[in-house]
Amino acid sequence: MPVDLLHQTLKTYFGFDFFRPHQEEIIHHVMEGGHALVIMPTGGGKSICYQLPALLKDGFTLVISPLISLMNDQVRSLRANGIISGALHSGTTAEESREIHQHIQKGTLKILYVSPERALTPKFLEFIAPLNVSLIAIDEAHCVSIWGNDFRPEYAQLPGLMQYFPNTPVLALTATADRATQEDIRQQLRLKEPKTYLSSFERPNIHLAVKAGIQRIEQIRDFIKQRKDQPGIIYCLARKTTESIAETLQKYGYKAAAYHAEIDNTTRKKVQEDFQFDRLQIVCATIAFGMGIDKPNIRWIIHYNLPKNIENYYQEIGRSGRDGQPADALMFYSFRDIEVYKEFIEKSEANETFKRVQSEKLERIWEYSQATNCRTNVILNYFGEYRSAGCGHCDHCLHPLQGFDGTRLAQMALSACKRSNQSVGINLLVDVLRGSGRKEIYERGLQHVKTYGAGKDIAWKDWMHYITQMINQGLLEIDYIGHSVLKCTPLSDTVLFDGKQVELHRQTTELEEPVVKRKPKKVRFSEELIDRLEKLCHQLGKEEGLPPYAIFPKGTLREMAEVRPFTVEELSRLNGIGDFKSRKYGQAFVDTIRAFMTDQDIIKKPKGMTYVETLNLYRQGLSIEEIAQKREMAMSTIAMHLARLYEKGEDIDLQQFLYADDVLLARQGWRASGFSEQMSKVKEQVGDSLDYTRLNLALAIVRREKEKGN
Repeated sequence: MPVDLLHQTLKTYFGFDFFRPHQEEIIHHVMEGGHALVIMPTGGGKSICYQLPALLKDGFTLVISPLISLMNDQVRSLRANGIISGALHSGTTAEESREIHQHIQKGTLKILYVSPERALTPKFLEFIAPLNVSLIAIDEAHCVSIWGNDFRPEYAQLPGLMQYFPNTPVLALTATADRATQEDIRQQLRLKEPKTYLSSFERPNIHLAVKAGIQRIEQIRDFIKQRKDQPGIIYCLARKTTESIAETLQKYGYKAAAYHAEIDNTTRKKVQEDFQFDRLQIVCATIAFGMGIDKPNIRWIIHYNLPKNIENYYQEIGRSGRDGQPADALMFYSFRDIEVYKEFIEKSEANETFKRVQSEKLERIWEYSQATNCRTNVILNYFGEYRSAGCGHCDHCLHPLQGFDGTRLAQMALSACKRSNQSVGINLLVDVLRGSGRKEIYERGLQHVKTYGAGKDIAWKDWMHYITQMINQGLLEIDYIGHSVLKCTPLSDTVLFDGKQVELHRQTTELEEPVVKRKPKKVRFSEELIDRLEKLCHQLGKEEGLPPYAIFPKGTLREMAEVRPFTVEELSRLNGIGDFKSRKYGQAFVDTIRAFMTDQDIIKKPKGMTYVETLNLYRQGLSIEEIAQKREMAMSTIAMHLARLYEKGEDIDLQQFLYADDVLLARQGWRASGFSEQMSKVKEQVGDSLDYTRLNLALAIVRREKEKGN
């Protein structure tokens, strides 16, 4: 597949100039017929990996997705980009279904979303079998694995669908999967010689913070107060809690609503749509029910209760900041939550292996809440992405705790782990270090380990605290498949043999909110322009029945506010603006930017304002001489303004200011100067035949002709 075609399609339909890490490689692989497992964090660009091949291949791509709301969001976004797509699920109307079938018959449908339950019905299999399915994409692929955080039995039956398309490439995608889950996905889905693409789990735009679950409502009020009008989700363990929090926030004047499984379908649909269209600021939802949301402008996530595992937590906080803009994740912890989850696990009808794995995962999220080092590294190390340098965007990195040199303790623990043949769990390792006389130690001969009793002067609970920190720092890892024994990692030897220092902490402390400083004028100018552009998105979205972010996400609006394009052509070059949206909305946004720069009084002369003033006077019908007089500027300066605007695509009639041969003379002079960008060099070639005013205008015409290939 030609690289130019890939980049052109990416820009035309999605408005991006560059692929994110791994995207281009994955697309080439599936375009050549290969199977792949893709692990990318939420908001990392997984959907492009199957949406772009769908546009380039004959037929259509079939996407298996477990969440109706997510399917509907994806279809809405694709259609907003001019891509014909559809979704078949329990909520699809007869009219929508007919429309999808018509597009399939015409060959115009490019992407079809379907739930796993629907995909496995005899009726659907009979319908899909004779069609030209170019690619099968299985989203939320971790659902196929018992080791994953949301096991769904129907996912394990998907190979029955894929056998109808033996030559069709299969792409399995998920945001969270540790090594055991990755291997299980490959096996359960029977992927053929798949390549695995593992992106970094780092989410640098999300600030992570954890606090004790004390006076949570008061803490939530303070948190939301600092994030005026920013949409967010509060995840709760109990349905009643979602309702009580929503009612409390409503009393404080916030637009909040509860969302859980016992609410009727009509109400749930209304809550979700109101949230997507920014008519609702806050949704309080149960963790168990979850929300399949493709809403890029969620600015914060609060976990009122401890999540049941790190996979769930990281997936849920990944619903914020999907536009790449700053977001916040605040988690409250309470040991009571642990007790509730343990009761759920014990009473479940799952087998003992599954119960054990879930209990271990529960321990890890508790340890995350108690971490004293970089929180992001706890998560990265959990997923096998070992790193020791701080992230710079979590509470501990921004407000470090006071630690001590724990290198000697770490060396004791790592040495004991290695000398025990990496075959002991946390409790037994602590007993070895403390020289315990428990029966199992003597049965296994662990009393002969060199470090047996080396840490007997340290309390058992303190050793547990320190080893937990070592796991969080990636010095040790837990082998869930191998009965949860401790294993050394690539970082272990750096401590044992290379002299790497380890910092440990004795206790945690509560953190204070950072002091908010008054924003500089340039920042306020930019933010107010973004607010104006967001209002335009709301207006256009309301007219077309689309959520505001489907017009343009906030990241694109920020770039507009920074660049301040003068023309639709210039605006179309920005990241995230494809040809379809540029033609449809471009002029409205350019006009809004110009109007704001004229109306605002924050900055006296913002960058680019002089061009706007010249253009406004030109639009009033003034000549170059009249504009120069009115603005008290040289005519050559005004001519330069109009020339630059013309080159950027503005519809300006420059010929009216020129003589018949001016453009020809400018073209010859520019060529003779070696196509110099310096006006003085070109002026040397044309001499007195053109003054600077006419040369500026004529050169603009020549350069634009050359750019367009004329």
